[in-house]
Amino acid sequence: MSSEADSDIQAFIDSLPDPHAARTFLTRLESLGVEGTQRAPRDTLLLSRLLTIAAFSPFLAETLLRHPDYINWLEQQTSRDLGRVKSKEQLSEDLARFVARLSGVDRTSSLGQFKRRELLRVYLRDCLGLATLAEITEELSNLADAILTDALAIALQEMVNRYGAPLARDERGRVTKSEFAIVALGKLGCRELNYASDIDLLFLFSGPGQTAGDGRQPGSVISNKEFFAGVAERIVRMIGGGAVEGPVYRIDLRLRPYGRDGDVVWEIERAADYYKTQAQTWEQQALIRARASAGSETVVARFIDLVRDVVFRPEALPHVLSDVRRVKDKIDRKSAGSPGGFNVKLGPGGIREIEFIAQALQLAHGGREPWVRSTQTLIVLARLAEKGLLTEAERARLSAAYTFLRTVEHRLQMDHGAQTHKLPLNTNRLKLLARRMGYDGVADPAAELLRDIAVHTSAVRAVFDRVFTEGIESEPKTQPDSAPTGEAVFGDETARLIAHAASALNRLLEPVLRARTKQRRQADSGVEALTQIIGSALTASINPLRSLRNLIAWAESLATYDSGQTPAARLLHNEGVARAVERLIVTLGSQYLSHILISRPTLADAVDEPSLGLTRDEFLTWLRPAMEGAGAGLSESDALRRAWYRLVIGIGYRDIVRAGKYAEGSEGAAELRANNLEQTALAEASLQIATGIAIEGLGVSTAPGNLPFTIMGLGRLGHAGIDYGSDLDLLVVYDDTVEWPPLDVATKQSCGAKDFPPPQEFFARLTSQIVNTLSSITREGVLYRVDLRLRPDGQSGPVAVGLASLVAYLTDRGSAWEHSAYLKAREVVGNATFGSRVRRAMREAVFDAARRNPSLKEDLAAMRTRLEKEKAGRRRLNVKWGRGGMTDVYFITRYLQLRDRIYYPPEEGTVRLIAHLGERGALNEAAAAHLFEGYSFLRRLDHWMRLLLDRPTPVMPASQVARDDLARALGLGAVEELDGQCEYQTSAIRRVYDAVFG
Repeated sequence: MSSEADSDIQAFIDSLPDPHAARTFLTRLESLGVEGTQRAPRDTLLLSRLLTIAAFSPFLAETLLRHPDYINWLEQQTSRDLGRVKSKEQLSEDLARFVARLSGVDRTSSLGQFKRRELLRVYLRDCLGLATLAEITEELSNLADAILTDALAIALQEMVNRYGAPLARDERGRVTKSEFAIVALGKLGCRELNYASDIDLLFLFSGPGQTAGDGRQPGSVISNKEFFAGVAERIVRMIGGGAVEGPVYRIDLRLRPYGRDGDVVWEIERAADYYKTQAQTWEQQALIRARASAGSETVVARFIDLVRDVVFRPEALPHVLSDVRRVKDKIDRKSAGSPGGFNVKLGPGGIREIEFIAQALQLAHGGREPWVRSTQTLIVLARLAEKGLLTEAERARLSAAYTFLRTVEHRLQMDHGAQTHKLPLNTNRLKLLARRMGYDGVADPAAELLRDIAVHTSAVRAVFDRVFTEGIESEPKTQPDSAPTGEAVFGDETARLIAHAASALNRLLEPVLRARTKQRRQADSGVEALTQIIGSALTASINPLRSLRNLIAWAESLATYDSGQTPAARLLHNEGVARAVERLIVTLGSQYLSHILISRPTLADAVDEPSLGLTRDEFLTWLRPAMEGAGAGLSESDALRRAWYRLVIGIGYRDIVRAGKYAEGSEGAAELRANNLEQTALAEASLQIATGIAIEGLGVSTAPGNLPFTIMGLGRLGHAGIDYGSDLDLLVVYDDTVEWPPLDVATKQSCGAKDFPPPQEFFARLTSQIVNTLSSITREGVLYRVDLRLRPDGQSGPVAVGLASLVAYLTDRGSAWEHSAYLKAREVVGNATFGSRVRRAMREAVFDAARRNPSLKEDLAAMRTRLEKEKAGRRRLNVKWGRGGMTDVYFITRYLQLRDRIYYPPEEGTVRLIAHLGERGALNEAAAAHLFEGYSFLRRLDHWMRLLLDRPTPVMPASQVARDDLARALGLGAVEELDGQCEYQTSAIRRVYDAVFG
């Protein structure tokens, strides 16, 4: 290793939270001298991953040293692998391959080894900031589900081999096979598992009966209960039994009926009877999180149906809050005398209090408000706020505290892989914990950490006391769904929120108000003036209640800044309070924009940005100066994020003021198209800058256009249809026919031309850097999620591909679905001449391949059917994947293009393509009209769902309030008209689809 490389490694180690642990690990790693470990010090990317793990988790560092073959596996994890959440199904497949390679290892040990190997990947994602808390806990839960599923399969097979299949009789007297399920409760049940959590389980089976017997052994016929008890015992022994490195998981069965005294397995009906007649409130509370982890989902669904009305009662239960409070008091008394530091889970204001707030309000109101019945804590908090059971400010504080305290808990647990929730008392250990939490560059990390813990726990405690002291009668009540929300005369709840908002703004802006009036006015008169201003401004909001709650949360968030100096305060001073408040209230009617503004309150003046219909080059002139402001602790990518959020707020504000003003027809479609083009231009500019940052990060000093490559936009980016929350579907293609490396690039490297990485490796690294710049979640947020799955060979293919290889793939191996997707490809960043060449080559390759495919129609129809089945579901309208949804239109138009070799018109976009296909005769006039009208409606509906709802989703919301908002945004009179339009348009689109593919 060169001295310069060694210096870089030492500098990297010094930047880690525990440099001593990293250096010790590196020394031990080099001394092993086995395959893989000798290569690691020469591979800087792999070495940085290993050192990061060592600095954050001695437990996982020891795992790597015990199992050096895991290093090779970790090396194979691409940036895409580290950027995604593995599903239960993917983990089950990985587990099957892992176990198949082991010989002579008992199942408990092999399952434990697999779990620890996967923890390496999950925790690396965590430490690098490549995943949110929700994604981490979801993946940990998926891992437990996959391991339980494997253990269940083995246990069932062992019992069937000995006793035969368990049988039962259905209502008609027919013999059927009895089924078994593992119900997840607790943190596993809500998919929020910790790294070192116990798993709370309940074992159920479908009904009484007996086994078929072996036929060769006497006594092989036993009851189903005995059979499934044997299955459960084997699972507990396999998962929770002793092994060289400890149990795979600690299993807790105490939440079953009668607790420790109850049967290990329960027949569905008997278990349901217990919860209906004998269970206490805390036992019913546990069932809020119940879900199927392994085995028969039908069994679990039947059980949940039987107990749903017990958990969520339609009538008011005034005793629920007091019952839950008593349980919490009991926990407090039990943990009060335990030694050690502060307990982030059970201490005052800790994680458990947040969970109890959410669950108690669910128990009290879930019977009348099905919307609040979700299992995941952060989602529950958001829905409780939407229904008025928490204020938006309370939701924001609880959510922030939950995320922070859970992260502290994770850092504590992954120190030594132990289930702990207490802060260390030792000062040095506390400082190390603070550094692992990101408190670097401050004089006293431990003090800063303790200060923030105190802030969060105090906020939680205040909400806890409010909820459990005021009781049900004093909790905020939501306005009836049918009540008009845009009138000037408001109900009691709205009046209360107006007063709260006026008071919050007055505290924030009293110095500004006094300066404007040049009077020494009392605070009350300021509140009075603001009350009038807010009341008048509410008529412009699409949802006044939501705007008020978000205005309160924004004002309280901004109060942590110097109110007189922030841009938001200056906006109020310069533009006038009434005008500024009206703009804020309109903007805060959007949940998408509210999430941005509440977490970044000083950006509120961005609603006044004069960016309207800007082009890519014009956006670059806005964004590039922000790069010059990087430094002083702010990276270029974070500086880009700050500038990007300002522009998005301005775009969103101008968009939401148009709500309801453009109903049907070409005018609404034109407005949406203008917005999509502007958001696409912003995405292209952001990608251009991110590519420049990535090139510089690789040590190359040149513009993206000087390198022989192009970034092709696919999906919505390819069709210039980027919307709020859109992913960027990218394909990186390089010229594999030119001399490499380019002379003007290589001469600027510290290495010679012979040491320059080959093109595939160079552009793979470049792609990884671009994805990291755009998609990493930093303290400034995230820009875009990047999707590279449309590259040749999908997730198993290289992240950057040579043009010759790409054309060969499309010609020889590409599927009809890939051919249709690649029709959208459009060069976005890179060498413009090469990009145009790539687009032409891709287009001709897919047209030629389609011409040679005699089953083109059948292949595409089969893929469409598969996508509808896998992604649409059956409960509510899915505007993208569902029957008659936008995907139907995509398949129709692309099939006709491939069939008739019809090139795109100069103007991108599906709406223009529909018209073009009509002009070319591929669609008759009626079909083209149906597709134009139906697609335009669904795109506008999708657009407003993205802007108004909590997160981008193609599924029509169940909430009546949310549907009212969508109807108003679309200029429709009522929800019934919205539902009618959805039914009419999707039916019309499907009729055209059936005619084309029939």
